[in-house]
Amino acid sequence: MTTHPENPASPLSEAWVAYITPFADTVGKSVEEVTALLQPIVGTPGDQAIALLKDASMASDADIKGVLTGVPTAVVNKAIKSLREAVTVSPSAAAMALNVGDILPSVPGDESWLSALRAGGVLKIDQSTVISAIRAALAHRVNLFEIPEMLARRMEQFADENAEPVPEEFFKLRKQLTRRSYADIFEAIEGLDGTFVTDARKNQLLGRIDANLWPSIVSFQTQLKAWVDSWQQGAANPAMLMNAVMAVVGGGGVGAMPPGMMAPPDTGTLRDQAEAFNDEINKVFAGTGIQIASALAFDASRIKQILENQRLPALIGAANRDQMLRQMGVEVSATYPRLEANLIKYALAIMKVKDVAAGNEELQYFGSLYMLGSQIPWDQLGMGKRATRLSQDADRRLRTA
Repeated sequence: MTTHPENPASPLSEAWVAYITPFADTVGKSVEEVTALLQPIVGTPGDQAIALLKDASMASDADIKGVLTGVPTAVVNKAIKSLREAVTVSPSAAAMALNVGDILPSVPGDESWLSALRAGGVLKIDQSTVISAIRAALAHRVNLFEIPEMLARRMEQFADENAEPVPEEFFKLRKQLTRRSYADIFEAIEGLDGTFVTDARKNQLLGRIDANLWPSIVSFQTQLKAWVDSWQQGAANPAMLMNAVMAVVGGGGVGAMPPGMMAPPDTGTLRDQAEAFNDEINKVFAGTGIQIASALAFDASRIKQILENQRLPALIGAANRDQMLRQMGVEVSATYPRLEANLIKYALAIMKVKDVAAGNEELQYFGSLYMLGSQIPWDQLGMGKRATRLSQDADRRLRTA
């Protein structure tokens, strides 16, 4: 039976309690427990959180399952059904969604992206390189690259403590640590092999991403928000502005401004900021940055494959995958995949600004980019985050090289 405290510090609304109780009862938790678990996904419990949970495109099944570890999958599926409701999409909203997808660059899946890394044999700063850099940098921030070493060490320790031989996975991890091969992506570049991809070079690139890439993306978002705010200040009714932006994104164009609305501000500052972003991209990938970014992202994709092995938790004495990751200090939240995809899409869109025609086309483009940027939790980029042990060691090697 679901229970509620008599005097909670922040009383939950009746609408929230009524909505979430069937879900809580199904998963066998209290309303308060479920509320705390769902807050990283939908924020403060209330009408907005209810609306987000009802729409699977906003709060996905995977996001919800990610915070309900230990609950049987079938039970979670049943509980999620109680949260959803049919979402009626108006023709204009459907058209807007279609246009947003058509306007901004698409993010390729892992296989097509890996193919792009090795296509042609001539590496240059293109979409696949930027995708590699963002995936590698985010993986670094959650300590993904340290996983093989930590897993191997914990496997050996667990085997020693239980007087058992190490499993075959131990030797596979050791092979990955000592004999990294990048033949799949560097086969067309003579003389380039795994020995060139050192920790020092990796962390030099990661340092450039922290110093140049993240700040330039955030600067563009700041400028874009200032542009929208400037337009909003010229509206007698702020809600009227958002309707205008939605109409533009939906393909309706601007045309004559309604009474009380000003024409959009000049987009020159946005285009200047996009050019500055491209300049910072060039700085990030100077020297061997392109090749190192490709290798880092390739490593990240292979480590993610390793983590799909269902035997790993038991081999280090962990109860499940989540406990295994916590033991190793890997900070992967349920929102990580969406953050990665949206950041990549946002960065690729900035790169394409120079190719967008002036007029309604650029207003549609910047409107779509603004909507995408509003979905990104910018604070999670964690600029200034303390370096991991791996990066600290590599920085020392760079200084003494």
